Amino acid sequence: MTTRFDRVRRYYSSFDEWARLDSLEGGVEFDGACRLLKSHLVPGSRILDLGGGPGRYSIEFAGWGLTVVLADISPELLAEARNRFREVGVEPQIESVDEVNATDLSLYSDNSFDAVVAFGPFYHLVSQDERMAAALEIKRILRPEAQAFIDFVPRIGGVIGLVERAAVSPEQVPAAILRECSETGVFRNETESGYQEGYYSYPHEMRELLDDAGLKVTDTYSLKSIAHRLAPEIAQLDESVRGELEKIARTHESDPAVVALSGHAVIVATA
Repeated sequence: MTTRFDRVRRYYSSFDEWARLDSLEGGVEFDGACRLLKSHLVPGSRILDLGGGPGRYSIEFAGWGLTVVLADISPELLAEARNRFREVGVEPQIESVDEVNATDLSLYSDNSFDAVVAFGPFYHLVSQDERMAAALEIKRILRPEAQAFIDFVPRIGGVIGLVERAAVSPEQVPAAILRECSETGVFRNETESGYQEGYYSYPHEMRELLDDAGLKVTDTYSLKSIAHRLAPEIAQLDESVRGELEKIARTHESDPAVVALSGHAVIVATA
Protein backbone atom coordinates (compact mmCIF):
# COMPACT_ATOMS: atom_id res chain seq x y z
CA MET A 1 0.00 0.00 0.00
CA THR A 2 1.34 3.39 -0.99
CA THR A 3 0.05 6.93 -0.56
CA ARG A 4 -2.32 8.15 -3.26
CA PHE A 5 -0.62 11.51 -3.63
CA ASP A 6 -3.09 12.67 -6.27
CA ARG A 7 -5.85 12.50 -3.65
CA VAL A 8 -3.74 14.38 -1.12
CA ARG A 9 -3.09 17.14 -3.66
CA ARG A 10 -6.76 17.30 -4.58
CA TYR A 11 -7.78 17.60 -0.94
CA TYR A 12 -5.43 20.50 -0.28
CA SER A 13 -6.42 22.23 -3.52
CA SER A 14 -9.68 23.21 -1.80
CA PHE A 15 -8.95 22.89 1.94
CA ASP A 16 -8.31 26.16 3.80
CA GLU A 17 -5.26 25.24 5.87
CA TRP A 18 -4.66 28.86 6.82
CA ALA A 19 -8.14 29.12 8.34
CA ARG A 20 -7.63 25.85 10.23
CA LEU A 21 -4.81 27.45 12.20
CA ASP A 22 -6.99 30.53 12.75
CA SER A 23 -9.76 28.47 14.35
CA LEU A 24 -10.05 28.15 18.13
CA GLU A 25 -8.66 24.61 18.12
CA GLY A 26 -6.05 25.32 15.45
CA GLY A 27 -4.92 28.40 17.33
CA VAL A 28 -4.03 26.32 20.37
CA GLU A 29 -1.94 24.09 18.12
CA PHE A 30 -0.28 27.03 16.35
CA ASP A 31 0.59 28.82 19.58
CA GLY A 32 2.06 25.65 21.08
CA ALA A 33 4.12 24.96 17.98
CA CYS A 34 5.48 28.51 17.79
CA ARG A 35 6.47 28.50 21.44
CA LEU A 36 8.30 25.19 21.01
CA LEU A 37 10.04 26.11 17.78
CA LYS A 38 11.07 29.61 18.84
CA SER A 39 12.82 28.14 21.89
CA HIS A 40 15.01 25.98 19.60
CA LEU A 41 15.58 27.87 16.36
CA VAL A 42 18.49 30.31 16.11
CA PRO A 43 18.19 33.58 14.15
CA GLY A 44 20.24 33.46 10.97
CA SER A 45 19.64 29.74 10.49
CA ARG A 46 18.54 28.26 7.18
CA ILE A 47 15.38 26.25 7.70
CA LEU A 48 13.25 23.96 5.53
CA ASP A 49 9.53 24.29 6.19
CA LEU A 50 8.58 20.89 4.77
CA GLY A 51 4.86 20.47 4.16
CA GLY A 52 4.36 24.10 5.17
CA GLY A 53 1.43 24.64 2.80
CA PRO A 54 0.23 28.25 2.67
CA GLY A 55 3.24 29.51 4.61
CA ARG A 56 1.73 30.32 7.99
CA TYR A 57 4.75 28.99 9.86
CA SER A 58 7.18 30.29 7.23
CA ILE A 59 5.99 33.83 7.93
CA GLU A 60 6.67 33.31 11.63
CA PHE A 61 10.12 31.91 10.88
CA ALA A 62 10.94 34.88 8.66
CA GLY A 63 9.90 37.21 11.46
CA TRP A 64 12.32 35.43 13.77
CA GLY A 65 15.21 36.22 11.44
CA LEU A 66 15.48 32.81 9.76
CA THR A 67 16.20 32.15 6.10
CA VAL A 68 13.28 30.02 4.94
CA VAL A 69 12.79 27.44 2.20
CA LEU A 70 9.12 26.44 1.91
CA ALA A 71 8.34 23.08 0.33
CA ASP A 72 4.98 21.41 -0.16
CA ILE A 73 3.23 18.92 -2.43
CA SER A 74 0.29 21.24 -3.20
CA PRO A 75 0.75 23.81 -5.97
CA GLU A 76 -2.40 25.63 -4.84
CA LEU A 77 -1.13 26.09 -1.27
CA LEU A 78 2.27 27.21 -2.55
CA ALA A 79 0.60 29.82 -4.76
CA GLU A 80 -1.29 31.08 -1.72
CA ALA A 81 1.99 31.20 0.23
CA ARG A 82 3.68 33.35 -2.42
CA ASN A 83 0.78 35.82 -2.27
CA ARG A 84 0.85 35.97 1.51
CA PHE A 85 4.62 36.49 1.59
CA ARG A 86 4.18 39.49 -0.68
CA GLU A 87 1.30 40.84 1.40
CA VAL A 88 3.23 40.81 4.68
CA GLY A 89 6.59 41.78 3.20
CA VAL A 90 8.71 38.80 4.26
CA GLU A 91 9.97 37.93 0.77
CA PRO A 92 13.59 38.92 1.59
CA GLN A 93 13.69 36.09 4.16
CA ILE A 94 12.14 33.51 1.81
CA GLU A 95 14.87 31.82 -0.21
CA SER A 96 12.55 29.67 -2.34
CA VAL A 97 9.07 28.15 -2.58
CA ASP A 98 9.26 24.63 -4.01
CA GLU A 99 6.80 21.94 -5.06
CA VAL A 100 8.31 18.87 -3.44
CA ASN A 101 7.31 15.40 -2.25
CA ALA A 102 8.78 14.72 1.20
CA THR A 103 10.02 11.30 0.08
CA ASP A 104 12.36 12.91 -2.46
CA LEU A 105 14.29 16.01 -1.39
CA SER A 106 16.89 15.72 -4.15
CA LEU A 107 16.32 19.40 -4.91
CA TYR A 108 18.40 20.11 -1.80
CA SER A 109 22.08 19.40 -1.16
CA ASP A 110 23.52 17.23 1.59
CA ASN A 111 24.15 18.97 4.93
CA SER A 112 22.51 22.21 3.77
CA PHE A 113 19.94 23.05 6.48
CA ASP A 114 20.25 24.10 10.11
CA ALA A 115 16.76 22.78 10.85
CA VAL A 116 13.85 20.99 9.20
CA VAL A 117 10.29 21.52 10.35
CA ALA A 118 8.08 18.78 8.90
CA PHE A 119 4.55 19.62 10.00
CA GLY A 120 2.44 17.49 7.70
CA PRO A 121 4.13 14.82 5.59
CA PHE A 122 4.45 12.06 8.18
CA TYR A 123 0.74 11.86 8.94
CA HIS A 124 -0.04 11.49 5.24
CA LEU A 125 2.51 8.81 4.26
CA VAL A 126 0.71 5.49 4.63
CA SER A 127 3.68 3.28 3.68
CA GLN A 128 6.53 2.48 6.05
CA ASP A 129 8.92 2.68 3.09
CA GLU A 130 7.67 6.20 2.30
CA ARG A 131 8.05 7.33 5.89
CA MET A 132 11.57 5.90 6.01
CA ALA A 133 12.45 7.59 2.71
CA ALA A 134 11.30 10.94 4.11
CA ALA A 135 13.22 10.43 7.36
CA LEU A 136 16.41 9.48 5.49
CA GLU A 137 16.08 12.53 3.25
CA ILE A 138 15.71 14.80 6.28
CA LYS A 139 18.80 13.22 7.84
CA ARG A 140 20.73 13.74 4.60
CA ILE A 141 19.99 17.43 4.20
CA LEU A 142 20.56 18.38 7.83
CA ARG A 143 23.94 19.70 8.91
CA PRO A 144 25.67 17.76 11.71
CA GLU A 145 23.95 18.37 15.06
CA ALA A 146 21.07 20.20 13.32
CA GLN A 147 17.55 19.47 14.48
CA ALA A 148 14.37 18.12 12.92
CA PHE A 149 10.89 18.85 14.28
CA ILE A 150 8.45 16.26 12.97
CA ASP A 151 4.72 16.47 13.52
CA PHE A 152 2.73 13.23 13.73
CA VAL A 153 -0.76 12.20 14.77
CA PRO A 154 -0.61 9.61 17.58
CA ARG A 155 -2.62 6.46 16.88
CA ILE A 156 -5.16 6.74 19.70
CA GLY A 157 -5.68 10.46 19.16
CA GLY A 158 -6.19 9.81 15.46
CA VAL A 159 -8.79 7.12 16.07
CA ILE A 160 -10.66 9.43 18.45
CA GLY A 161 -10.63 12.06 15.73
CA LEU A 162 -12.10 9.57 13.26
CA VAL A 163 -14.93 8.78 15.68
CA GLU A 164 -15.74 12.50 15.74
CA ARG A 165 -15.61 12.54 11.93
CA ALA A 166 -17.87 9.49 11.72
CA ALA A 167 -20.51 11.29 13.76
CA VAL A 168 -20.80 14.13 11.22
CA SER A 169 -19.70 12.37 8.00
CA PRO A 170 -20.48 8.68 8.46
CA GLU A 171 -19.88 7.90 4.80
CA GLN A 172 -16.20 8.79 5.28
CA VAL A 173 -15.63 6.47 8.25
CA PRO A 174 -17.60 3.21 8.03
CA ALA A 175 -16.90 0.57 10.65
CA ALA A 176 -14.34 -1.28 8.51
CA ILE A 177 -12.31 1.89 7.94
CA LEU A 178 -12.31 2.70 11.66
CA ARG A 179 -11.21 -0.85 12.48
CA GLU A 180 -8.42 -0.76 9.89
CA CYS A 181 -7.09 2.50 11.25
CA SER A 182 -7.13 1.19 14.80
CA GLU A 183 -5.24 -1.94 13.76
CA THR A 184 -2.80 -0.56 11.17
CA GLY A 185 -2.76 3.22 11.60
CA VAL A 186 -3.86 3.74 7.99
CA PHE A 187 -6.91 5.87 7.19
CA ARG A 188 -8.11 5.84 3.59
CA ASN A 189 -11.19 7.86 2.83
CA GLU A 190 -12.91 6.24 -0.16
CA THR A 191 -15.24 9.20 -0.71
CA GLU A 192 -14.27 12.29 -2.69
CA SER A 193 -14.78 14.74 0.18
CA GLY A 194 -12.90 15.36 3.40
CA TYR A 195 -9.44 14.37 4.57
CA GLN A 196 -8.18 11.69 2.21
CA GLU A 197 -5.04 9.80 3.26
CA GLY A 198 -3.75 9.48 6.80
CA TYR A 199 -1.30 7.53 8.90
CA TYR A 200 -1.47 7.63 12.68
CA SER A 201 1.71 6.46 14.43
CA TYR A 202 2.32 5.21 17.93
CA PRO A 203 4.91 7.47 19.59
CA HIS A 204 7.35 4.58 20.02
CA GLU A 205 6.97 3.79 16.32
CA MET A 206 8.05 7.31 15.37
CA ARG A 207 11.04 7.11 17.70
CA GLU A 208 12.09 3.80 16.14
CA LEU A 209 11.66 5.17 12.61
CA LEU A 210 13.89 8.17 13.25
CA ASP A 211 16.44 6.09 15.12
CA ASP A 212 16.66 3.69 12.15
CA ALA A 213 17.17 6.72 9.88
CA GLY A 214 20.16 7.82 11.95
CA LEU A 215 18.44 10.65 13.83
CA LYS A 216 18.72 10.89 17.61
CA VAL A 217 15.37 11.62 19.29
CA THR A 218 15.66 14.07 22.17
CA ASP A 219 12.07 15.02 23.07
CA THR A 220 8.43 14.42 22.20
CA TYR A 221 5.71 16.99 22.86
CA SER A 222 1.96 17.30 22.54
CA LEU A 223 1.28 20.63 20.84
CA LYS A 224 -1.97 21.14 22.74
CA SER A 225 -1.17 19.12 25.85
CA ILE A 226 -4.19 18.90 28.18
CA ALA A 227 -5.83 21.76 26.26
CA HIS A 228 -6.59 19.37 23.38
CA ARG A 229 -10.27 19.64 22.35
CA LEU A 230 -10.89 22.34 25.01
CA ALA A 231 -10.48 25.41 22.81
CA PRO A 232 -14.13 26.61 23.09
CA GLU A 233 -13.99 26.30 26.87
CA ILE A 234 -10.59 28.01 27.06
CA ALA A 235 -11.95 30.97 25.13
CA GLN A 236 -14.54 31.52 27.89
CA LEU A 237 -12.11 31.32 30.82
CA ASP A 238 -11.15 34.18 33.07
CA GLU A 239 -7.68 35.47 32.10
CA SER A 240 -6.09 34.27 35.34
CA VAL A 241 -7.56 30.78 34.97
CA ARG A 242 -6.43 30.65 31.34
CA GLY A 243 -2.93 31.61 32.40
CA GLU A 244 -2.87 28.89 35.03
CA LEU A 245 -4.11 26.32 32.50
CA GLU A 246 -1.30 27.29 30.12
CA LYS A 247 1.26 26.67 32.88
CA ILE A 248 -0.28 23.29 33.69
CA ALA A 249 -0.40 22.36 30.01
CA ARG A 250 3.32 23.12 29.59
CA THR A 251 4.07 20.98 32.64
CA HIS A 252 2.37 17.97 31.02
CA GLU A 253 3.20 18.48 27.34
CA SER A 254 5.86 15.70 27.38
CA ASP A 255 3.84 13.27 29.49
CA PRO A 256 3.63 10.03 27.44
CA ALA A 257 -0.05 9.61 28.29
CA VAL A 258 -0.84 13.15 27.10
CA VAL A 259 1.21 12.69 23.93
CA ALA A 260 -0.57 9.41 23.11
CA LEU A 261 -4.00 11.06 23.27
CA SER A 262 -3.08 14.26 21.48
CA GLY A 263 -4.23 15.37 18.06
CA HIS A 264 -0.79 16.57 17.01
CA ALA A 265 2.55 15.70 18.58
CA VAL A 266 6.05 16.81 17.66
CA ILE A 267 9.13 14.68 17.93
CA VAL A 268 12.45 16.51 18.11
CA ALA A 269 15.54 14.77 16.74
CA THR A 270 19.16 15.67 16.10
CA ALA A 271 21.21 14.68 13.05
